[in-house]
Amino acid sequence: MSAPIFHLDGYVIRPMTEQDRHYLDSLIEEDAYHMGRMTGDYFLKLVPGEDSWAFEDEHGHVIFYFKTQTACRVSIQFGPSEKPEDRTRNRDALIKGMAWLESQLQQNAFREILFDNDGPMLKAMAKRRLGFRESQTELIRAIPPRAISRSVETPWHNAPQQARKEG
Repeated sequence: MSAPIFHLDGYVIRPMTEQDRHYLDSLIEEDAYHMGRMTGDYFLKLVPGEDSWAFEDEHGHVIFYFKTQTACRVSIQFGPSEKPEDRTRNRDALIKGMAWLESQLQQNAFREILFDNDGPMLKAMAKRRLGFRESQTELIRAIPPRAISRSVETPWHNAPQQARKEG
C-alpha cells in the first residue's frame, strides 16, 4: 500500500522521502532558527505515531516541510475531595490511571499526552509524580516509542470493559 498524496487548491501534500534530504538539509543550514539545532533526521527518521510531509506548489516546488505527531489531550474533573484521604485517593487513582492511559496510547502509536490544567497543586503533582513538563499553556509528557504488534485485532484491545466496580 502506498502512502497517501493529498491535493488542496492546486497544492500537493505528499509524504517526505530520503530524496528530500539534500534540499531539506540546505534549508536547515540557512535557517537561523534551526541551524545547529536540527538535521534532516528530525523529519526523516520517524518513530511510530509520526509522519512527515512536503507541501508543494503546482510546479512541484516545496513550499515547506512539516511533521505531525499523534498526541492525546487529557482534561480531568475530580469528584469532591473534602477530606485529606479523598485527595490521597484522587492522587493514587490519577497515578494509576495515567499509567494505564499511557500503556494504551503507547500501543496505538501516540507520542505525547497533553494535560490541560489550571490548578497549581495538581500541576505541581503532575510534574513531580507523573513526569509532565510545563510548556507555555499546558503540561506535556512524551510517550516513549514501542514496537507495535501487527496482530492486534482492534486498536484499543486492552481497554477495560467496565469503568468501575458495581455494588
